Parts: sequence; C-alpha cells; structure tokens
Amino acid sequence: MREFDYIIVCRSPDFKNVDRISQFMLLISLVAFGYSIYLGLFPKPALIFAIMTAFTSWWIFCFFQAKRGVLPYYRLGLLIASWGWFLQPNGLIIAGIFLIGALFERQVKFPYEIAFDPAGIVINTFPKKHYPWGYVENAIIKDDLITIDFKDNKLIQKQINEPVSSTITNEFNAFCAEQIAHSRTSQS
Repeated sequence: MREFDYIIVCRSPDFKNVDRISQFMLLISLVAFGYSIYLGLFPKPALIFAIMTAFTSWWIFCFFQAKRGVLPYYRLGLLIASWGWFLQPNGLIIAGIFLIGALFERQVKFPYEIAFDPAGIVINTFPKKHYPWGYVENAIIKDDLITIDFKDNKLIQKQINEPVSSTITNEFNAFCAEQIAHSRTSQS
C-alpha cells in the first residue's frame, strides 16, 4: 500500500440529493410491489412482503441515522429492493439499475481527499486521478483553502475540512514548491 506525505481531506458537499434519489427509488419500489400484489401477480406474496418489510426497515433505520447526524447509506435497502425487482415480471432492467445504485452510492459519498507525495498528486474520486508534478504549476494552502493550478489552466480549489496550523501550512507549501521545482529541473 502506498504511503503519502500529505493527505488533505476537503469539506464534503451536502448529499441530500443523493439521499433523495435513493429514497425516491425505495418509495417507487414500495408502491410498485404493493400494486403487483394487488394485481395478483404473486399467488403467494410472502417473499415480496418480506422484501418490502426489509427495505422499509432499512429506510427507517437510515432516517434515524440522519436524525442523529450520521451519514446514512441506503445501499442495503437498494440491494434488497433490486432483489424484489428481479422477481417482478419484466423487472430485470430495473433490478440492474437498483443494483448499480446500490454499488455506487458508497463511492459517491466517499470524502474528497487529495494526497501528495514525491510521485505526484492523487485525487480520491471515482475513478482515481493521478497528476505527476510535471503537470502542476502551483499547489498551496492558504486561508484553509487548497488550490492546485495546473499547466493546462485547470484549477482545483477546495475548502479544507479542518483548520490547518500555520506550521503545517508552511511545511506543506514548501514541500509542494520543492516538488514542482524538482519536476522542472528534471524536465530541462
């Protein structure tokens, strides 16, 4: 496993829209499964009732997690609902959509981290992005903002999650300036 000299955790955005989409998907599943039971598509609907109870219970659990201030993850509820969609007539595509949603929710909510080492800068997104120091014009921390200016005029500027002391800020800025200067001399 690779070790980095500095890892900057940026302030996370609000994930309310992602949560709303997950909740909407669970609501649609609840209505659709209830309607399919009403139509009599399942002669013995015990399994569908169990699936509905399971993902509704997870939805309630996530609601209370959010009330406590903990980031809720709806992926288990989406996974259970995808199983229900798999059992529905002609529901295979929707089951696949729910399965993809369950797999990628965690990645979407992963904290935005920027790691620095002598090999370059790695941004922890999906997919991971790696930038060698040769592509970087400048990288500094100032006023609890991380700013990375690339040679192709791309700019990344993010607010840092926690305040950084002036000692660490100066040390980090010196590290970045040294790496950029080293990449310029090695390219010449």
